[in-house]
Amino acid sequence: MISYNWSDSKELAHKINDRLYDAGYQVWIDKEQMKGDMYEMMGRAVNNAHVVLMFTSSNYERSANCQSEANYAKDLKKKIIPIRVQKGYEPNPKIGMMTAGLLYYDFSKGSFDDNFNKLFHEIESIAGIEMTRKVEAKLYKMKIIEAPGQSDEILMIGGLSCQQSVVKFNTNTKQWSDMPDTNIARRYPSAVNYNQEILLMGGRQGYSSTYYNSVEMLDLNDENPKWDSSLPSMGEKRYTFASALLNGLVYCAGGWNGAGCLSSCESYNPEERSWSSIRNMNKKRSHHALVSARDLLYALGGWGGNNQTNTAECYDPRNGKWEYIPPMKTCRDGLTAVVLNNEIYAIGGYDGSNRLSSVEKYNLGRKTWIDVPSMNEERSGGSACVVDGLIWVFEGSGAKTVEFYDPAASKWQVSTNMDRKRSNLCVLSI
Repeated sequence: MISYNWSDSKELAHKINDRLYDAGYQVWIDKEQMKGDMYEMMGRAVNNAHVVLMFTSSNYERSANCQSEANYAKDLKKKIIPIRVQKGYEPNPKIGMMTAGLLYYDFSKGSFDDNFNKLFHEIESIAGIEMTRKVEAKLYKMKIIEAPGQSDEILMIGGLSCQQSVVKFNTNTKQWSDMPDTNIARRYPSAVNYNQEILLMGGRQGYSSTYYNSVEMLDLNDENPKWDSSLPSMGEKRYTFASALLNGLVYCAGGWNGAGCLSSCESYNPEERSWSSIRNMNKKRSHHALVSARDLLYALGGWGGNNQTNTAECYDPRNGKWEYIPPMKTCRDGLTAVVLNNEIYAIGGYDGSNRLSSVEKYNLGRKTWIDVPSMNEERSGGSACVVDGLIWVFEGSGAKTVEFYDPAASKWQVSTNMDRKRSNLCVLSI
């Protein structure tokens, strides 16, 4: 959280804010995010903060609201970092008592980069302590969940013309290798990688009216892995739905059940082997995307029951609520999405008239969508994942190539051809 006086700290606060966002921190600038009751929002911001940056100046010390906020932070024993923004400013006794014994970071002199680096080092130290506590608490309850995308291999499951086929793709050698086929032919299923256990869920039997809520699992930790169909089924039959892993739970949202488009959602606890319903999305969605970032789930686009949509919403498991975020610039049905460098990439899809090669990304800090260079091929019903800082995209509406996006070069490159024609497949980094 950043606390400052609008009249003399706005530019500096935004500059620090942008740097912290780029480093992956969630920052609350009180004067710009106070919507509704000001004191309630200020209190909520302080309650949720690990660090409160106090931008001190003569204007700041004359503001009753700023001082109330600072007093509240001190009462809650929050870590306060005072920042001097006015050259030659010395705090009055009241502010001096609040910041007694604390190290001031003086941005009123010297270079911004030098001052920010010192400030960032302290914030990192504090964040490291907080994260250690969180990790210790989490490990007490469940085993470590390995972060996907640490190897150079990608698992590919199914596709309309080869629904039980599973192959592995090496991004370095560009070689394909066969893996065990799934037990059931599933059209439009969804899958997640939970600690190298691949959970494949739902789907439809070809073009029939048979829809699945069953789940099967491939344990890549085994020397000779094979698909296990003994896992408990989802509460709802789903196909053209989306899934994501968040804080050790598997979340499934939307899709079709044979009767209509769904807004319903559920979560699976792999440790307890149990499914639970969670609150419905605000909008019915199928052929959409679901990703997790910063302890939230994000549902993007899809078919809303009547037409393609550009709407997006996020779910906070802490309060059990879905809330809309700014809509995408383009309606996207059959899109795929990934998270990279604190940004959500919405890739390809169908806008109601055309298959799309276009890409846009959502900055989680600034809460804005901006265009990204388009892919080399139009892709609707493709799938993507992140490996070693690159976004890899496979298939989609008959596209024959595999391509990847390098955010440093801001460029898409074709890597190789697909092993065979696939569409609406599941792709996971392993």
